[in-house]
Amino acid sequence: MFKIAHPVAANVVLDNANTVRSPAKEIIVVSMSHKAYAFDWSAFVRDELHNVLLDALSSGDERGLIRYIEANRHYINDRYGGGPLSADWKDSLGNYDVHEIADFALTRFYDPMENYGIDHYWLDLGFEHLPEAGQAALLGTPLGPRGTYFDPGRQGSYFQIPQEVVRSLASIRRIDLSNMDVDQRESWEQFKKLLEECAKAGSGLYVTF
Repeated sequence: MFKIAHPVAANVVLDNANTVRSPAKEIIVVSMSHKAYAFDWSAFVRDELHNVLLDALSSGDERGLIRYIEANRHYINDRYGGGPLSADWKDSLGNYDVHEIADFALTRFYDPMENYGIDHYWLDLGFEHLPEAGQAALLGTPLGPRGTYFDPGRQGSYFQIPQEVVRSLASIRRIDLSNMDVDQRESWEQFKKLLEECAKAGSGLYVTF
């Protein structure tokens, strides 16, 4: 396990997409496996799920998320196995809470089988010693009200809007990979390629642990 300092404000603020995000610092404990996915941020903030999720995180009431999934099940994937979500999807839930159910709902905007994160190699550069821009490039900003951020794995989950992806790509390109072994370089290169593809497509990014 590893501790990360990431942005959080004393008072929650909204970005230009009316999504709860913020500056400052808070410590969250995360595991060592960095997973990253192309995320259709623009479609997400236009969709009703955006507000349904924020409301659910604020209230702790998962019923709106369940209604959303049932109404849109043919567009949503199985978070764990990939492929279309089955009619008995609730049988696979463990915690049966807002975070776990939202984890399924969000697959409308990303493919859970297309993980191009850095796995445990993200720690090799000494994350805590990276400049703020470098840390932001590997993570992003948590989603939701302070104290109830979306975090299905309880290890940290972050999002980057398309403009942030472009900045992240520039930061990642400045990281020296010459001292890494082959496996390390391959993981970093696949993450960089993901950022390149997201930047080209105007997509956002979803990072989780």
